[in-house]
Amino acid sequence: MKRSVGHANGLRSGGVRVGGAGMNVLLETWGEHERKWKRYPAYRDSGVEWLGAVPEGWDVKRLKYCAARINEKVDGRESDLPYTGLEHIESWTGRLTPSEEISTSEGQSSRYEPGDVLFGKLRPYLAKAFRAKEHGICTGELLVLRPKDVLQDYLFSYVLARDFISIVDSSTYGAKMPRASWDFIGDLPVLLPSEAEQRTIAAFLDRETGRIDALTTKVHESISKLREYRTALISAAVTGKIDVREELVS
Repeated sequence: MKRSVGHANGLRSGGVRVGGAGMNVLLETWGEHERKWKRYPAYRDSGVEWLGAVPEGWDVKRLKYCAARINEKVDGRESDLPYTGLEHIESWTGRLTPSEEISTSEGQSSRYEPGDVLFGKLRPYLAKAFRAKEHGICTGELLVLRPKDVLQDYLFSYVLARDFISIVDSSTYGAKMPRASWDFIGDLPVLLPSEAEQRTIAAFLDRETGRIDALTTKVHESISKLREYRTALISAAVTGKIDVREELVS
C-alpha cells in the first residue's frame, strides 16, 4: 500500500493556513467585526492633527490633567512589595510575564498602588503599560499615572493605542537608550467620552482583545506543532523510517 506523507493539517507552501483555522480565521474574524461596527452619528474636528475627527460630545484634555504623575521613591532593597520592571511586561498587552512576575529591585524604585497605570518611557516603541491591581514598586523607567478624570481601564487602553505610542516614540531623546519625557507625554491630548462610555469601551476591548489573544495562542501552538512535524518528517525520511519513493511520482 502506498504510504502518503501528504500535507499537514491544511498547510500549503506559500500559504498562510495553519491547522485549518489560524491566521485566516483571525483575519476573517477581524473583517467580519469591522464590517458590523457602527460609526458615531456625528463627529467634530478635535483640533489635533493626529487625532483627526472625534465623536460629538467627547472631551479632549491633556494627559497631565486626566492623571497625576506619582513620583514617590523608595529603596527597593528595603521594600517587601512586589517589583515590576520593563522586562516583566509584555509589549502591547500589558500582561506580566508568568515566570518573572515578582522580582526584586536593587536600587531606587517608584511606588504604585491599585488603580494606577504604569507606562514605559524607555524605548516607548515597545509599548509597555500595566494596570496595577495591588500595591507594588517599579523601575523608574515606568511612569506611575494615577487617574483623576479617567477610568484606569480606559487610560490603559488609550496609552497602548498605536497613534499614541507613535507620537510618544517620535519625541524620544538619546541614541542608545531612547526615552520620552513626562513633560512631552503629559501634554498629549486624551479623548474623554463620558465615564459610562469609557467603561463600555474598556469592557468591549477586554472582550475583543481576549478573543484575538486566544486565536493568536492557537496559531502559535499550531506553528509549534508543525515545526515538530517538520523535524520528525526529515528524521524519518533520512533514516529510512518511511518510504517516500512514490511520493513525487505524478
